[in-house]
Amino acid sequence: MNRGPTVAIGVRQMNSSPEGIGFEGPIREDTVRVAGRTIRLVRPVEPDRLLDDPSVIARNAAEDYMPYWAYLWPGSVLLGEAVATLGPGGGAWALELGCGLGLSGLVAVAQGWRVRFTDHDPTTLRFLEASAAANGFDPSAYSTALLSWEDPPEGERYPLILGADVTYEARLVPLVVRAIAALLAPGGLALLSDPNRTAAEGLGEAARRVGLEVESTPAEGDFEGVGRIRGTIHRVRNPGAAEGNPGRW
Repeated sequence: MNRGPTVAIGVRQMNSSPEGIGFEGPIREDTVRVAGRTIRLVRPVEPDRLLDDPSVIARNAAEDYMPYWAYLWPGSVLLGEAVATLGPGGGAWALELGCGLGLSGLVAVAQGWRVRFTDHDPTTLRFLEASAAANGFDPSAYSTALLSWEDPPEGERYPLILGADVTYEARLVPLVVRAIAALLAPGGLALLSDPNRTAAEGLGEAARRVGLEVESTPAEGDFEGVGRIRGTIHRVRNPGAAEGNPGRW
């Protein structure tokens, strides 16, 4: 079982939102330690305030939208620790699904991966770009894009796909699985974290139906302000012959 290190958060209040971030409200910069690495996250102060925002209320009524992206979820910490075990990325491209604040993908960039951060909310991606800049990452090491799990792009394949707590509702499980099946390169690996939600119990069967292999292992660690966090890391593999990938995972 991966017990992981203690994850501590330092906070720096920011006087104003970074230019072009598309968000009005107080912003903070968190310093998060994951697997011995320091990652900076730019995020809203007190994300619960967003629940009273008129635009959020309107989107919720229209499309059941919730600003989950603004929270640092324990599952992202567990996934960040799992990413740290992969070793150097060597400049290969990885994809993060439903990136939110993008902690695990930022850990991957720090290890030499190039990461394409995706989400359905453009505000999320602006915060991600601010975080990447705060970490001093070269712009060539990451990119951002809107992505619908129901309509993944054609012709894109990645040796590594990341998803932190993306199976929080049972209805999302087949969407996530189909997106992975469409985007994971032969011989590639998808790492998904889940804080042991019942909604994710059908992940293994859904993945096998589309020809993917799944290995699930428990993971836990200490998260300052939360305490002991426990969950599962799902390693989803495309068993096809690797394309230019020696199978390091």
